[in-house]
Amino acid sequence: MKILIVGLVKNEQVNRLRQEAEKRGHILEGVYPSDLIINSDSGKFEPTLKGKPIDHDLIYLWATGKKRWEWTTVAYFLHKTKGTKIINYKVIDPAYFYAHSPVVDYLKQSENNLLFPKSAVVFKSKVVDDVMKGFSYPVIVKSSLGKKGQGVYKVESIEEIKKIVNENKEETPAFVIREFIPNDGDIRVFTIGYKAIGAMKRTPAKGDFRSNISQGGAGESYDLSKNLFVQEIAEKISKITRTEIAGVDIMLHAETNKPYILETNPGPQFLGLEKYTNLNVALEIIKYFESL
Repeated sequence: MKILIVGLVKNEQVNRLRQEAEKRGHILEGVYPSDLIINSDSGKFEPTLKGKPIDHDLIYLWATGKKRWEWTTVAYFLHKTKGTKIINYKVIDPAYFYAHSPVVDYLKQSENNLLFPKSAVVFKSKVVDDVMKGFSYPVIVKSSLGKKGQGVYKVESIEEIKKIVNENKEETPAFVIREFIPNDGDIRVFTIGYKAIGAMKRTPAKGDFRSNISQGGAGESYDLSKNLFVQEIAEKISKITRTEIAGVDIMLHAETNKPYILETNPGPQFLGLEKYTNLNVALEIIKYFESL
């Protein structure tokens, strides 16, 4: 099998995937989103990678960044014309063709009565006054393109929110204002094929509110058998949003212990999970690719 990973090139994650793929006789290549070239004419639509044909059996759109719409279109074309398997399927499902926004997840979570922090999506600072009438401070403000804890702020005033929106509006299409949930960290549940394979508890570094390992958070193995409801929620939201490989972040309210869905990440980091749980996540991903 020939596998293409879009968005991972020179890092340990793609190296781990390549190691496990080659052990099982597969070829795995990582490319930058910007390596894509699309030639089109009457009767012709030809996507290439720096002029070379895209002849892979499976493509995982791990992180497409600002090239997301072009890659979504190409993935849909290759799946339709060549039968190329696409991960995550949501990006080529007509019902999720706009899946590069958190709004689609909010819609599905609301329709299925899943608990998540009260959230508002805004596009400009002028609407913040009206939005904040329904919130109390502190709140979380997040760029809709924020990853690894970047572009995420905990704020105490409306002036702070407006400042963040105005200073970053050229870099991101939207901002999420989210209710702050009292907590002692969050739980990252890793699902493959809509099934949880393991989880870790992430605790923020001293003085920070973000639990991301990339932002200095500490990790430890989390036993899902002690809270099957967390596992059930993670598997349900990954299936509802058609996210075959997902890092589902769930936060337990410090006072009520109720589980809130924070995010369903379609391009999750897995090195931390391998480190803290001794799971071979890269192998499980390759095995899932084989199953398709």
